[in-house]
Formats: sequence, structure tokens, C-alpha cells
Amino acid sequence: MPGMHVSRVHSLYRRILQLHRVLPPDLKSLGDQCVKDKFRRHKTIGSDEAQRFLQEWEVNSQDRCL
Repeated sequence: MPGMHVSRVHSLYRRILQLHRVLPPDLKSLGDQCVKDKFRRHKTIGSDEAQRFLQEWEVNSQDRCL
């Protein structure tokens, strides 16, 4: 199960950074740094909170693709 979680996190992280590629350079830099900071800060959270964190980011990233 932990392997699936790590894979899901990496996939989401890559998807968000890919979405930032279309932004102007200054906004891309700001967005990339924000995402990196948020993911880094949530690296050691509990299982329930991790699920909520991932769900919120997944919904947000899917909304951006539409």
C-alpha cells in the first residue's frame, strides 16, 4: 500500500508542475515553489490528513485541466 501512495503523490506532483508550464515565467516560478513547499511540509503528516491533502490537490489539478 505505501508504494501506491508514493506513486500517487509523485504522479500528482508531476501533473501540477506540468500545468505550471503554460504560465508566464514569474508565475511559473512562484507556483512551482509554492507546490514544492506544500508537498515538503506535508511529507510527515498522518494517513488521514495525507488523504485529504491529496484529494484536495487532485480536485484542484483536475479543475485546472478542464
